Amino acid sequence: MSAADGDAQDPARGAPSRAGVVGGSTSGVRASSASRVALYAWALYELANTSFSLNVVSRYLPLLVIEDLGGRDLDVSLAYSGAMVAVALTAPLLGAASDASGRRVPFLALTTLGCVGATALMSRGAPMVLVLALFAVATYFYNAGLVFYDALLANVSDEANRGRASALGVGLGYGGTIISLYSIAPIAERFGKTSAFPAEAVLFLVFALPCFLLVPDRGRGTLWRSGLVRDTFAHVAVTFAKLRDVPGLGRFLCAHFLYTDAVNTVVLFMALYVTKVGGFTSPEVTRLLALSTVFAIVGAFGEGPLIDWLGAKRALYVSLAFWVGALGLTFGAVAKSAFWLVGPMTGTALGSLWAADRVVMFRLSPPEALGEFYGIYGMVGRFAAITGPLVWGVVVYVLEDHGAIAYRAAIASLLIMLLAGAWVLRRIPAV
Repeated sequence: MSAADGDAQDPARGAPSRAGVVGGSTSGVRASSASRVALYAWALYELANTSFSLNVVSRYLPLLVIEDLGGRDLDVSLAYSGAMVAVALTAPLLGAASDASGRRVPFLALTTLGCVGATALMSRGAPMVLVLALFAVATYFYNAGLVFYDALLANVSDEANRGRASALGVGLGYGGTIISLYSIAPIAERFGKTSAFPAEAVLFLVFALPCFLLVPDRGRGTLWRSGLVRDTFAHVAVTFAKLRDVPGLGRFLCAHFLYTDAVNTVVLFMALYVTKVGGFTSPEVTRLLALSTVFAIVGAFGEGPLIDWLGAKRALYVSLAFWVGALGLTFGAVAKSAFWLVGPMTGTALGSLWAADRVVMFRLSPPEALGEFYGIYGMVGRFAAITGPLVWGVVVYVLEDHGAIAYRAAIASLLIMLLAGAWVLRRIPAV
């Protein structure tokens, strides 16, 4: 990264700030070094939250509820979707609050602590309703934090390297989750699934701390003020009206809703699917998730240069093509060996998708309202996370007497959503 990256840019004008030029090359080197440290500290947070997504959302919570507590897919879906309703309703408020103060890091720290605390308490393991309630709370805070984390991309990168910076976060996040996956698995296998939750809470907090301490927070305003809620919802209504004036943004959010619907549901139920349909044992699930994560790193780092070369929209289409192939193979896979190919394809698609998706959003959004538009982006994504798991849960519930056919039908419903999202995306501007 150059001295012009990150904080060395004047946020108002995009020109080199005084800190980046006064004192000649020595000051420039210091600015470059500080920017690089901030970028890696920001990217480490991706490691923290991805490990939560993998170990709690994908790996242990669904299996604990369904295998140990006698629950159903629909129970997990309802808890997850309930959390997403809360996120969808509050994401614009959270984004506007951070815009009003110009600050992101304190909000990110508060939501992270909420997620860590609820995750640690899930170690109680029973009754099922308490576990699902704590899971919903942890999921809410995890997703609410992404509103602030995604907006911090502007603090650690500039337009010239934004695609690579985004890909670095995704790639480093998936790389670290291999470590976290194999750190948590021996604990869970020895002490039971519930022991995974406090261990994951510690991992999340440790890897999140550098972001809180080293990423610059440019604002100096108060975090809260009287009347903020009223003013925010009035302003959000105006922002929704502005979507018509931002070329392609409304259409992109529709596409984002559809393909995120499919992707979030795959993340939630992947471990369960390969257990029920593929006949995988617990150690085999761990190895498959690790293999998928390796390819998620490949997808993320490969997507970064692709974004900067082809543009974010075309790079996003490449990722969606991988998703279509992965879900098509998942639907038709019969032999257990086929699932060892599904894992790498899904991982590649997942890593590349998030790297491109948030850059498209960033480039379409007005810079003066970045936090608020990311709040709407988060709200749309969270509504997607409501419908996808519910569709999955209902399909499996209705067809549960048909064994593996129920799960294959659920995959088919996700493939339809994904293709619909790709079709809607075609008419947004090239960015």
